Amino acid sequence: MSGLARFVAGLHELGFQAEDRGGFAVVTLDVGPVTAPGPHQVATDPPKDFPGVPPHWLHLHKGLVLSEDPGKPSELGDEWWKWSRAHPKWKGGDHAVRLWVAHARSLLLVAEVA
Repeated sequence: MSGLARFVAGLHELGFQAEDRGGFAVVTLDVGPVTAPGPHQVATDPPKDFPGVPPHWLHLHKGLVLSEDPGKPSELGDEWWKWSRAHPKWKGGDHAVRLWVAHARSLLLVAEVA
């Protein structure tokens, strides 16, 4: 099973609606910044050796930005933008998807409306 397939399966096990969109896992999370509370779709591209290595990029719709840097265009299309955000305390293992969800939620909480 590929890293992406393991990641999407883990999201489903946690009760999330998630899809493989051309090599990217797209999931809707229930949080957002105060000025734009969730839900919001986010995406990432888990590496083939997930869960040993964490997903690195966080893709957000253009309406949200992470203010620490300008981000980069996303491979998901014109409506998306991406930021390099490695997980600070990655351990992998059985709870890897849960760790990533917590990380993505924490980033959504500090995102800003573009």
